[in-house]
Amino acid sequence: MLYTGPACLAEEIQLRSDKAAPEPSPSYPDSEQVEKTLSAEQNLTIRNYEQMIEQLESEGGVYQVQLSEVLLSLGASYQSLDLHEEAITAFKRSLHISRVNDGLYSLNQVPMLEKLIESNTKLRDWDKLNRNYHNLYWISKRHYGENSPELLDLIDRLGRWHLKAYELQSKADSFSHLVDAEQLYNKAVDIIEIQNGKQDIRLINALYGIALTNYQIAAEVSNTDDFQDIRAGYRNSYQAHKMLRVEQARQDLIMRSYKKGKDAMSQVVDIYASNPVLPVDTHAMALTHLGDWYLLFNKRNSAATTYEQAYQLMHREGIEQEKIDLLFGQPRTLPAIRLPIQYEDDLSPENPAYVVASFDVSASGKAKNIEIIESGPDDDMAHRSQARKSIASTHFRPRYENGKPVDTTGVSLRYIFTD
Repeated sequence: MLYTGPACLAEEIQLRSDKAAPEPSPSYPDSEQVEKTLSAEQNLTIRNYEQMIEQLESEGGVYQVQLSEVLLSLGASYQSLDLHEEAITAFKRSLHISRVNDGLYSLNQVPMLEKLIESNTKLRDWDKLNRNYHNLYWISKRHYGENSPELLDLIDRLGRWHLKAYELQSKADSFSHLVDAEQLYNKAVDIIEIQNGKQDIRLINALYGIALTNYQIAAEVSNTDDFQDIRAGYRNSYQAHKMLRVEQARQDLIMRSYKKGKDAMSQVVDIYASNPVLPVDTHAMALTHLGDWYLLFNKRNSAATTYEQAYQLMHREGIEQEKIDLLFGQPRTLPAIRLPIQYEDDLSPENPAYVVASFDVSASGKAKNIEIIESGPDDDMAHRSQARKSIASTHFRPRYENGKPVDTTGVSLRYIFTD
């Protein structure tokens, strides 16, 4: 379960149904319908681009270098009108002409790939979106070099896409996205550490990515009854072979994920402690997230000790109560870590199913007295049941008063389902 809600009591989290129904294929107008639905000015703009394409083809052939730019502009016009299939056709041809003229590794392809990604997102074509993201990464690696700092922004963006794709795609296709996300964040850490060492503040985002990805891996491994999808996620690696021994593999993967996440969160704490220019409350937040990590893996004594360190650090440094309450004033669903920069596109389904629940949270972080108070649709018993089970199995950071964990009543959460 991936936490995506705001930092308040009435949080909102997304759940993926294991039996997500396939989306209906959208229908698009044919060329004649397109012409009828566009304004005269829009038709004129598109017709002008088409005439330019015809002229360039007659003068220099179908691979005339200027064709790529005109096709890109034509596709952008279609895209602005939400005619994404027509836009994709233009962008793909623009991309092909660019490759013919500039070579397979040229960065001149980047604008076309970015536009394709935009239209793939609008059409919710996750497979092609994934392919174009990786084409973008592959070209960038070939141009800048595999360990270039120039890749960091793209690695972060691609890692966040894989975490989002894990939510969006069916269970059979999703685990490989976690594997890919972990590899990307590991690569980001390697690049930064080679350039700037282990205390560079730019590591924080990638380390959060490693922790969040490894939590998702551990949760998936814990909950699955069929290791086939997990084996497929590791493709043909040695890890896939080891997982033929299912129960031992399950424990190995969970402990591996626990250690990698703990090491990542501990390094974040060290970075804050080693950079006094950073605010004290962010250091305390990192300690709190490390405590969350212990609690997620049922290491309650370590969690309580780490929470106390964070709480006492803020009191000792004179942090105002309002900031302390952001961390400890209300129960929080775990994991509460989120990447500082969220995925830039809204990929949430339109009019999703949802459930609103009310419950109590004990001082040890467990939900009690769960009550479903609303759902959409009203008679959605399957999602009501799924939400109830999810709440019962969720770890919560307890509310603190005067430095001690206490019981909380009347906690409410809104669950959105991505199927």
